[in-house]
This record gives sequence, C-alpha cells and structure tokens, in this order.
Amino acid sequence: MNLLNLARKVGAELRSVVREALESGEASCEVGIGADGTPTEAIDKIAENVVMERLSEKGAFFVLSEEAGSVALAEEPEYIAVIDPVDGSYNALHNLPFYALSIAFAPYREDASLADVSTAYVLNLYSGDEFTAERGRGAWYNGRRIRGTGAGNLSEATVCIYSTPQSVGTLMPLLKRIKRVRTLGSAALELCHVARGDFDAFVDVRTYLRNIDVAAAKLVVEEADGAVTDMRGTSLKASLLRIERLNIVAAHSMEMHREILRVLRKRNFK
Repeated sequence: MNLLNLARKVGAELRSVVREALESGEASCEVGIGADGTPTEAIDKIAENVVMERLSEKGAFFVLSEEAGSVALAEEPEYIAVIDPVDGSYNALHNLPFYALSIAFAPYREDASLADVSTAYVLNLYSGDEFTAERGRGAWYNGRRIRGTGAGNLSEATVCIYSTPQSVGTLMPLLKRIKRVRTLGSAALELCHVARGDFDAFVDVRTYLRNIDVAAAKLVVEEADGAVTDMRGTSLKASLLRIERLNIVAAHSMEMHREILRVLRKRNFK
C-alpha cells in the first residue's frame, strides 16, 4: 500500500469537506467530548468521519484519533494511523488560515511508539501546502526536498512557544535569549515550519500537547536533520495506541536544539 498516496487522497477530500462545512456554518457547534477529554467541535467530528471512512475501506488499520480514541478497523491490523483531522480547529473556525490534517503511519505493534512512525503527512487545509516524510528517505515540502536553514544562534532565533502562567518562569531564561516569539495554534504545522527553518524552534512546556498532534510532524523535523525531544533531551516514546500528553523541544538543527536545552536546564534541572 502506498501510504503517502492514500494520505493525499484523504487530504484532497477533506479540504473540500472542511471548506464546505465552514462556509455553511455547519462546522461551528460543540457536539460532545472527545477521547482526549476536550470538547468536540462539529468541524472535528465531520473531518474525523471523512478520514475514518477512507481508512476503513482499506481494512488494514488501527487508528488513534483525537475524537474516537483507539479504534481497530481490522481484526489483524497491518498499520497504525495516528490522525488529527483538524489540528488548529480554533483557527479554522475563526478565519485564521493555519490549520492542518496530520496523519502518521507506523507498522502495527502492540508496543509501537512515536519512534516507530515511518511515514508522515501534514496538509495545510487552507492553503493546500503539504509536508511529507518517510523514515530514512528525507522530508519534503510541496514535492521539494526540505533542507532547512535558520538562525545560527539564539539571539537571532524565532521560537514558537506554548506556556501557562505557572510555567513562565521555566521559560524565562530562554525568552531573554531569543529574538522573537510566535504562537500560531497548530503544533503540526509549526513543527513542519521548524523543519524548513521558517521558525527556528518549537517549545511547549505545558505537558498538554498530545502524541496525535506531533506524531507526523516529528518525523518531518527529524528527516530534515532537526531534533525533537522532551525538555530533558529524552527521545519522545509516547505510545501510538492511546492518547498521551507530553512536553516538547524541537529545533531546525542539532546545534540549536542543544543550546535551547542547555538554557532550560540551567534554571530547571540543576
């Protein structure tokens, strides 16, 4: 099965469905609580239904999704599909053109983790820009190989940062060192733009981000020669079979990543 071709077909259909739902006003009501414990907007459920229907036609998948949680679509799955049908649904509902479909594929194993993701697809549902990656084969933006370049030092860096009022102190040493902060509301897309060097790093200290948010984009960053870990510099190994939350530090280069960890550790991990 060509997993990237499947993801592209899903993405093309989903763009059309999401656009129609937004234009009709059908997308903007709350319809329940998702498997991750957060409210489900109609747009999330509409989008998830499209993705689940297309994956179920293949009879080969175990799916981990934001709303449905863990769902086996086959008695003996061959692949795991980790999906976030609309990462950035707030943006979508408020006319902000930065929201995405995120799909990560991995061979099915009962102990599968983020380290096992082999194929990644992230599609900006507004613009149609796509990011793809295959383990060991590189990362791509609209069909062009990503060879990310960015700031060489923290004083010139633009960093996407997510925090709570309680964790601002954790970030203060980093905030004092960098040039700019951005927070755009779609972790999947922000990480992919880190891979390109459009942003230099992404830091989320809340332990609120979910594995479904980053499963695909993590591989894009890594295949573009960037780095993704938790705040202690440990590889992300969250399960692919259930929703888990994590903190994250990602950067477009190993050097930038090491420098950010050094700054954060200086205050927090003595």
